[in-house]
Amino acid sequence: MSSEVLPLTALAKQLEYCEGPQFQLILRKLTLPAYIDEQLLKSELPLVATKIHKLLRSSQDYDVWKGCHASVVLCSYNPLALCVHGGQLLTTIYSRLEQKTEYHSASSETFSEKLILKSLTFALSTLMDLMRGKPTLSRENLVPKLKTIIPCLIGLTAVEPELCLPILKELLLRNSTTFRPYANKYRQVLSKLISQDYGNLDTNVRVLVCENYAYLHLIKLQAQNSQDEHQAHHKPFHDETWRIGILSILDQFRPILELFDEVLDLDHDPDLKSLLKSLQYDSFYPTDLPTFDKLLPGLKIDLNEPMTLWQIPQRLNLLIDILSPFLSLPTPYAVRIPLGACISVFESLLGMTRNFIPLKREIRRDAELVSVIYDVLSHVQFSGVRLLDVLVRNFGKCCLSMLPSILGSLEFFIPLQLKSKSIDIERCKSMKGEFFQYFQLLNSIFSGIGYQLQELDFLQKLVEIALSLSEDENLVNLLTNEGPAKTQTNKVGKKQRKDNSVGALSDMYTHADQFILKTSLDWYDEINLFLCGLLRNFRLPSSQQVKIIRYCVQTSLGWKQQVGKIPQSFVKLLRAIVIYPGNERVSILPIAASLLKGSSDEVFDLLCHPRLPMNLVHNIKGLANSIEMSAQEELLSDEHLGEVQDEHHEEEKSEEEEKTDVELSIKRQIPEIESKPEPSKKPKLDADVPLFQAQNTDILQANKRSPVLLESNEKTVAQKPQSDPVQQTSQPAPVEEETSESESEVVIPQIHLSDDDEE
Repeated sequence: MSSEVLPLTALAKQLEYCEGPQFQLILRKLTLPAYIDEQLLKSELPLVATKIHKLLRSSQDYDVWKGCHASVVLCSYNPLALCVHGGQLLTTIYSRLEQKTEYHSASSETFSEKLILKSLTFALSTLMDLMRGKPTLSRENLVPKLKTIIPCLIGLTAVEPELCLPILKELLLRNSTTFRPYANKYRQVLSKLISQDYGNLDTNVRVLVCENYAYLHLIKLQAQNSQDEHQAHHKPFHDETWRIGILSILDQFRPILELFDEVLDLDHDPDLKSLLKSLQYDSFYPTDLPTFDKLLPGLKIDLNEPMTLWQIPQRLNLLIDILSPFLSLPTPYAVRIPLGACISVFESLLGMTRNFIPLKREIRRDAELVSVIYDVLSHVQFSGVRLLDVLVRNFGKCCLSMLPSILGSLEFFIPLQLKSKSIDIERCKSMKGEFFQYFQLLNSIFSGIGYQLQELDFLQKLVEIALSLSEDENLVNLLTNEGPAKTQTNKVGKKQRKDNSVGALSDMYTHADQFILKTSLDWYDEINLFLCGLLRNFRLPSSQQVKIIRYCVQTSLGWKQQVGKIPQSFVKLLRAIVIYPGNERVSILPIAASLLKGSSDEVFDLLCHPRLPMNLVHNIKGLANSIEMSAQEELLSDEHLGEVQDEHHEEEKSEEEEKTDVELSIKRQIPEIESKPEPSKKPKLDADVPLFQAQNTDILQANKRSPVLLESNEKTVAQKPQSDPVQQTSQPAPVEEETSESESEVVIPQIHLSDDDEE
């Protein structure tokens, strides 16, 4: 060890009495690699381990807390200490945790007791993770101690599930064989948490409870006398217990959905009734195995008490929460997922709609019951949306083969007004949170199908809902609209209301802008992603396109005025509107460019300042020199110059017909003509300027558009590509020969070459 490093003996002596920052300094010292030395095994490392054991056995909570953190740091950064003293520290920690569990009560625990339990479970979990995967440590220290650690953690789970569930989840995944004797006891604890305390648990704890219940099915439970003697020679699948767990949960949906036969006239939809009858899977698993139907009590619903109907969506959401880990958690072996059965359950849930299935006649007069039924149906459908979201996120394109039925069922989620096909926007606003997840699901589906979707009516409904729910909601609009109708009252009543309540209500009339529910940026991001996908893959009607343009421009302008910048999702939507205008012939490029002015957006910079491809841009100086040299060589070697020039004119006339498209595309980039030569005079050819010929001067005039100026230090022009550059060579003086009538119509304009910009 280096002489500059503080000896471990000095750290061990200070470890017992240090506090606060001094304890943090000692822990930082223990992380140094200088203490990883075999010479310290017999002298200094045992002394540090002894001091930590003494802290863990102390009756003071603060000393126990220090011992937990010191043991974690020492074993994490010093492999010698982990291999030699890790097993003893693990024994001391779980024995201390067992003592705390015996006298622990959730109703009388203090803050310090909760902190000590958290520190002990953290240290226990960390040491087990450090030992796991190392053969000798795992075989000699970890596995033998799990037989006492697992029962201790299971007993503490009923009181402190947040602390123990992550550790037990890891033990179920990594040590399922060792966990087998305690599976039934743990199942009872989880059953109580699910059936009695589930509604009072935190969201993260609920997820952990469901994941632990799913991982219980990694333990293979053998059924007694359930195997057919003719099938005894077949080897069972590894995932048999896992598949039984999924089917037992799916089997619970049918009896719950059949309850709606008491309130809905399902005879109007025979397909739905046959689908409900097919949701029976109890014949696919042995009856003597523990299944999910034995964990939950039955529902108690009374139509005379309409609020009891809310137990139905609560139970459905619970079933989906428990089913989700079976579909999403990683397993040590491949599992078989009944995807078709899950899709059937989803279609059954979405089929419970009031749009096409009427209520039974005997309950239509009860306004309270009807209102509760409609609200319950919306939440039942949303549970189906949650189920499909889990399937799409985990299996993705495997669901695309069932896409027609999926989209048809998703359309049922959109509420319609009674006896009408128009959308009920007010009910949509009351379900804005549900529609947020609904659009998230649609975005994940549309990313895999693109233009193949042909349901334009469905898309138009979605656009209307998205734009309506994106507007900020003013809570006092109804008051301000009904204000004039309330003015015709008794004068005495006016004075009394003014004295008692008008002062408190005046803010709603004078500062109505303070009672506005703003739309969140997360909602805008999700809606903009959805609209971008529609614009790229579909050609929407003009009315829908104009609504999207108005929404994008107005909202972007509002964000720029209030925040100073436009969110990235609106920038992408502006790009999509400009690049994919649909049936609209008017581009919003100037508006979009002004909104994004100063943001240096590459796409809009290219759209506003288009450039020619680089192979059409040449330097005139180098080109002229090469052409002049080739022309001189040809003049010296050719004795018949006139014949060559005649051939030159004939070839040009034939090439004009073949390369019309190339010539017109280049002419669009020609700057405006300064002066037009008179038709009676023959224009002179400039030897330094390549010329563009046209058979019709009207074409040249029609192509006067915003040019792209091509510059260099001297002169740069766009040259028409030709096969033989010698044919373009301009002679020092124009050739005085008779031309045909067609050649006399050719006008060779002078070109003004700008040298303002240098790029």
